[in-house]
Amino acid sequence: KDLAMMWVHRGYAEQLLGKDERVQFAWEQAFAIDADIQMDSEILKGLPELDQENLLNHFEQVRRLVEGQSVLDPNIPENLGEAKIFVNGRSLGSGQGLKAGEHLAQIVCPDDGLQSKWTTFEEPLEWFSMCPSGVEISEAPVEEDFFGGGLFGDSQEATAEYYNPEPMCDSGRLISFSSISMPSFNLPEVDPTVLVTMGSGVGLVLAGTGTYYAWVVPAFDNVLDARGRVETQSITISEADNISKTFNVARYTTLGLLATGTVLTGYGTVLTVQSVSVQPTWTPSWIGINGQF
Repeated sequence: KDLAMMWVHRGYAEQLLGKDERVQFAWEQAFAIDADIQMDSEILKGLPELDQENLLNHFEQVRRLVEGQSVLDPNIPENLGEAKIFVNGRSLGSGQGLKAGEHLAQIVCPDDGLQSKWTTFEEPLEWFSMCPSGVEISEAPVEEDFFGGGLFGDSQEATAEYYNPEPMCDSGRLISFSSISMPSFNLPEVDPTVLVTMGSGVGLVLAGTGTYYAWVVPAFDNVLDARGRVETQSITISEADNISKTFNVARYTTLGLLATGTVLTGYGTVLTVQSVSVQPTWTPSWIGINGQF
């Protein structure tokens, strides 16, 4: 049901984008996986009553369309031996069928655990080939009862109980969600030179800011105090020279830190910009930029 509900949400997302054909495709996939799936009540909560009605009508129209489609035979072997077969998380046996669409085919191999593959069953699936160690089957025939166990299978057994420490991951035909465009960024490895340059520059600027408030400002206050004492002749030439010297050292040190830090930060920025590649991109439904930073 989680897999089917994922397609229900995608169909609603496509409807918000005005992609009617993709809405039908997504909901057909949902019903192919679970014929009884319902519209998520969380989607309906925020919609006006009329919009809810229209959405549900569309949803049920697609359900009826899928119900009228022909049935695929997944070609499940009559004799499974100790293997078990699941499709979309439900146990299926020989003679049971599926609606057209993309399905998650899984087999629990006696020696290899759970193996999985996406397939449309348009080409006959060799189920036992998914087991690296093979499957031993008995010679006793199993009576075929086509669709006798229900269209989608009626087992409540879950594949979650099966664990495979070394799975053979056969991706097959993966479900594609590329039709909903999302921005992507490629992050290359950071050039150590850029890292050191930018780090040093920012550090020096911060250090210069610190010395300004911690050293220059108090030194300048001493200069202003000394000027007042000159008028009352309560300061010696030696004291005045020391106060002036302290202020100048603080001022030039701070200016040096700020200037050097600014230059290094600017140089690091130039190196960073040189590694940026941005170009405009457009499609019939999207305009934007693609780039590497």
